[in-house]
Amino acid sequence: MSTTGTAERLDAAIAEFFSSWNIYTTLLIVLLVVFLTYPLLTSTEPDTHPFLLARQAQIAPIRHQGESAVYRAVDIPHGYPLRAGLGVKDPGAPRWSSGRPGDLRDIWRAAVRGAAMEDGTPTGEKGKILTILGSEKVVEHQFDDLTLAINVIGQYVKRNNGQSVAVCLSNSVELLSVIFAGSFYGFSTVLLPYGLPQDKINSLLAKTSADHVIAEAGVLNLDSLPSANKALKDVIWVTKPGSQHMDWSDDAPKGFTINSWQGLVEKNKRGTNAEVLPLDKDSKVPPVSIFCEAPNGTFDLVKYTSENLISGTAALTATLARAYKISPSDILHPTTSLTDSYTLCWTLGALYANASVALNSVAGDNVDLVSAASPSNPTIVISAPPTVQTYLYNPATVLPSTISKYMSSRTLENGNLPSKSGGQSALPKLRVLLIPQPAAPAPQIRLPSSALHSLRTHLHARVGYALTTPFVAGAIAQTNILDYRDKGARVCVGAPLSSVEVNLNGEEDGMGSHNPKGPVCFVLHSL
Repeated sequence: MSTTGTAERLDAAIAEFFSSWNIYTTLLIVLLVVFLTYPLLTSTEPDTHPFLLARQAQIAPIRHQGESAVYRAVDIPHGYPLRAGLGVKDPGAPRWSSGRPGDLRDIWRAAVRGAAMEDGTPTGEKGKILTILGSEKVVEHQFDDLTLAINVIGQYVKRNNGQSVAVCLSNSVELLSVIFAGSFYGFSTVLLPYGLPQDKINSLLAKTSADHVIAEAGVLNLDSLPSANKALKDVIWVTKPGSQHMDWSDDAPKGFTINSWQGLVEKNKRGTNAEVLPLDKDSKVPPVSIFCEAPNGTFDLVKYTSENLISGTAALTATLARAYKISPSDILHPTTSLTDSYTLCWTLGALYANASVALNSVAGDNVDLVSAASPSNPTIVISAPPTVQTYLYNPATVLPSTISKYMSSRTLENGNLPSKSGGQSALPKLRVLLIPQPAAPAPQIRLPSSALHSLRTHLHARVGYALTTPFVAGAIAQTNILDYRDKGARVCVGAPLSSVEVNLNGEEDGMGSHNPKGPVCFVLHSL
C-alpha cells in the first residue's frame, strides 16, 4: 500500500507541475540548457599546457656558496651545450643530420633561395624586403638587386684593401647589405647609432680602426673626419632618390675618395654580380661591432662574432612555439633600430625563415606605432617600451568596451587568445608584438604585467617582453608568448633564452630570498 501511495503522490506532483507549464516555463528551460551546455560545446584546449607555464625555467640541482642555482631554458637540459646554431642542412646532407650551426652568409642564401621542404625541395615561397616611405608608399626590393649591391660594395672595399667599414645609416636595405657584404667579403662592420650630432659621431669614429665609412649623404662633415680618424679615406654616400643625380665627388676634401652607393652599383651592373657567392666552409666571417649606450650616457663598442649573432637568432626564434613559428606568410616590422642586437637577430631570423621584412627609417624609442607600422600591415612588430606605452595610453587609441574587455579577459584566463574582431583596424594582421626592455641604462619605463594584459585584450595579439643587454646577442630572457596570465604590477620578463644561462652572485642571505637585496648581480654565460 505504501508503494502505491508514493507512486500516486509522485504522479499527482508531476501532473500538477505540467498543468502550470506555459511559454515562459519553456523559455526558462531553454535558457538554462543553453547556459549549461554552451561552455561545453564551445570550450577549446588552452594554447599551452598550464604545467608548462608553472615552471618555465630549469633549475640546476646544485648551487655554489654565494650564488643562486643556474637557470636555463626548459628545452636545454643542464649538462648539454647551449643553443648555438640554426641547423643549416647543405644539399645532399642526410635528412636525419642536425646540420651545421651556420653563419650570416647562410641566412642570406636561405633568403635568396626561398622556402624549402625538409628534403630540400623548393616550395616557391619567398619573402620580401620592403621599404616604407611616408604613410602610404611601399617599395619592394628584388633579391637580385640586393645581392648585386652586396657584391659590388664588398668587391669595392676589398679592392681598396679595406678591413673595417663604419656604417651610419637608419633602418634600410643598405644597412643590411653592408652587414652581409662584410660576411661574404671578409671585412668587419661597425654600426654607429643614427641621428647623433656631428661631434658625437666623430668621437665614436675615433674609437674605431675603420678605413671606410658608409653614411647617408650629408650626415658627416668630411672636413672634421681626418681629426677623428686618420685611417678613413673612402666615403660612400647613400643618397635619397631625389639626390641621386648629383655628383657627390665634387669639392671632396684632399685625400678622400667619395662615391655614391647607387653610382657604384650602376657602374658594376653585371649578371655575375647578381649571384650569391658559393659556400665556403673554410673562411671565417668577421665580427659585427655595435656602439651601445652605457649607463653614464657614453657609448661602448661591443663586438658580436657571427657565432654570437647566429646563437641569439636561433634562441629568439625558438621562443615561438612550433605552431606559431615565423613563416613566409609573416611580415616583420621593427620600429626599433637595427643597431640593437635584439632587433637585428629577429630580422636575421625572419630572413632565414623566408618571411618578409619591412623597414622604416623612422625607428627608435619614441615612435608613433600605428603611423610607422600600418603601411606594411605587419604580422610581427618589434617596438620599444616607450612606444608601446604611448600607443596604449594615447587618447586616439580605441580601447575595447567593458563587455568586450570582460569577454577577452575571460578567454585569456582560460588559456586562449581572443580572436580578431572587426573593430581592430589599426594593425589588423598583428599576431605577435615583441618588446625589448634594456637592463641598462636604467629604463624610465617598464611595462608591468597588467599593461601587457591590456595589450592582449586590445590588440588580440601575443606579446613577448624581453630583457636585453648589449653584452648578450639577442636577449637574456623573454616571456612565453602563450603565457596570458595577468600578474598585476609585477614586471615579468620570462625565462632565460636557450642561448644563455643565468644565476645570481652576491650575499648568501640574498640568494635564498624571493627579493634579493644588496650587492647582488647577474652572472650570464652565453654563446
